[in-house]
Parts: sequence; structure tokens; C-alpha cells
Amino acid sequence: MKPKLIYGESMFLLGMNFYGDPFSNHSGWNEENEIGRLWFRFNSFLKKKPEQIKHRIKKDTSLEVFFTTEETMSLGIFEVFAGVLVEKIEEIPLQCVAKQLPTTTYAVFTLKGQEITSDWQQNIYTKHLPDLGYESSYSYNIQYYDHRFKSLNNIEESELDVYIPVRKISG
Repeated sequence: MKPKLIYGESMFLLGMNFYGDPFSNHSGWNEENEIGRLWFRFNSFLKKKPEQIKHRIKKDTSLEVFFTTEETMSLGIFEVFAGVLVEKIEEIPLQCVAKQLPTTTYAVFTLKGQEITSDWQQNIYTKHLPDLGYESSYSYNIQYYDHRFKSLNNIEESELDVYIPVRKISG
């Protein structure tokens, strides 16, 4: 799994958040856990009120952002954002939240099939990035969903890109 390195300008996102244990109601990586429910809630909003998302970029693309907090490792508590890219933040619908991600360099990994539901984070953060001389520069990662992602029910035919903000390891 070799990433490509890209320079990314600041990004504006509009969507919905979840904070907690994504497996509290249903174990496993599927559409019935809390992250799946977050996506259902956001996609339902998009279908009913698409005009409320102003300045959307790339209509066939969605993003899932995992923010790592102190509670992530010790308690299994995650902050997860599901949303879309927008050119600018202007009017934020009441049901939504806005995020601005910093300008940074990203290591972009493409996951295919079962890799998507595997423990890819462990491999990337403990093996691939250090082997390349990089470390994470911010406590989040982005899962970039476009036309290549077919669904969790069709995982074998799916692909997605994971963006990890990185910096060279100083030393």
C-alpha cells in the first residue's frame, strides 16, 4: 500500500456529526452502526432539502472525517463527520455543522474491497507512514467517497481514498 503525497488547500465541509461509540447499538462495520445511521440521517437531509447545501463541490462525492480525541483510544469514543465539500461556508442549515480543515500535505491511500473494512488505520499509522519517513500532522483522517464506492453490501467492487495529513518526521 503505497500512498501518493499531495498538497491540499484548506477545505470547507458541510454535514452532520456523531460523537460517541459507533458500535453501541450494533457491532461491526456496516450500515446499522452509529456511523451508518449518521450517513442515513445526512443522506435523508440531502434528498429532502438539497437546496440548503449552498456552494457544493463535486456532487458525486462525500467525505467521512474521523477526528481522534483523547477518548478515542482509551474509551472507543469517536467524533465522526459525514458531509460534502463546499466552496465556502455561507448559510449553514440548522441540522448541519460546518468544518474547515487546514492547508496541509496528505498521504493518500487507496483502499479496495475488504481493505475498506479492515484495520487499515493500524497499518498506515504504525507501518506505512514511518517507513516513508512521515507522521500524522493533525488528529483526523478523511475517507473520500466517490463513484468508485459501491456500498458496504458491495464491498468487493468498491474503492475509496483515505487522506492522512502528514509531515516529515523530524530527527
